[in-house]
Amino acid sequence: MTAAGRTLLAQITDLHIGVGPDDGEAARRLAAVVAALAALDPAPDAVVATGDLVRNGEPAEYERVRELLAPLAVPVHVLPGNHDDRAALRAALLPARSSDPSAFVQYATAVGGLRLVVCDTTEPGSDGGRLCAERMGWIAATLADDRETPTLLAMHHPPFLSGIRGMDAIGLDDATRAELGGILSEAANVHRVLAGHVHRAMLAACGECPAFTCPSSDVAIALDLSGALELTVLAEPPAFALHLFADGGLTTHVQPVA
Repeated sequence: MTAAGRTLLAQITDLHIGVGPDDGEAARRLAAVVAALAALDPAPDAVVATGDLVRNGEPAEYERVRELLAPLAVPVHVLPGNHDDRAALRAALLPARSSDPSAFVQYATAVGGLRLVVCDTTEPGSDGGRLCAERMGWIAATLADDRETPTLLAMHHPPFLSGIRGMDAIGLDDATRAELGGILSEAANVHRVLAGHVHRAMLAACGECPAFTCPSSDVAIALDLSGALELTVLAEPPAFALHLFADGGLTTHVQPVA
C-alpha cells in the first residue's frame, strides 16, 4: 500500500514497440513515461499495461519491452491487444503463466487493497475485439468468486462506443458490450473497467460500471466526431494514468509527460 488504506495503480497502454532502425520514437516515448513513473513519490503499487505492447507480435519486440520496463521497481501486469501475439507475450512477460501459450491471457491478482482482474479481448487476425462464451464465463465466475474486495477489470478494447467511427469499427461488438454490462451489474465491487486501444482518455460506462481508456505512450488518435471512417494520428505528448483507491473510492488521474 502506498499509504495507510491507499492503493495506487498506474496504467500505460498502446506502447507499439518495434525493433529496427526506424522504430526508435515509440521506445523514446515509452522511456520518458517509465522515467516519470519511476520518479513518482509515492511510488505506485503496480503498473498495468492494457495491450498493444508491440507493433508486430515478434519475440524480439517483447524483449525490447522488457528492457524498457526494467527501471520500474514494482510489478507490471500485462495483457494483449490486437497487435500482440499471445504466445510471444506469455513467453517474454508472463513466464509463470505460460503453461498453455495459446490460452487466453486472463488472470486475477492483488494490487495493494485492490483486486485486478485481467481479461483478453483479442481475436487473432482482427483489429476488433470480442469476448467469446469461454472468456465471458471466466469473467463472470472470477468476479463471482469475490464480491467484497474493490476490483478493477482490465482489458484492451473499451466496452463502450467512443464516437470516433474508425475506432468503433474495430472495437468490441454490440453483443459483447451488452453481455459484459449485465455481468458487471451483478458485481457492485467493480469500481472501474480499464482499457486502451483508442489512444485517448475517455470516460463512459459499461452497464452501470464506469469505464476508462488511458492515453497511449505512443501517438494519439485525433478526436474526430464527424463520422469519418479514416483515422488521423497526432504526435501529442505520451501519457499515463494513475488510479488512486482511498477511503472506499477510486479517483483516476491522467498525466501527460513532457
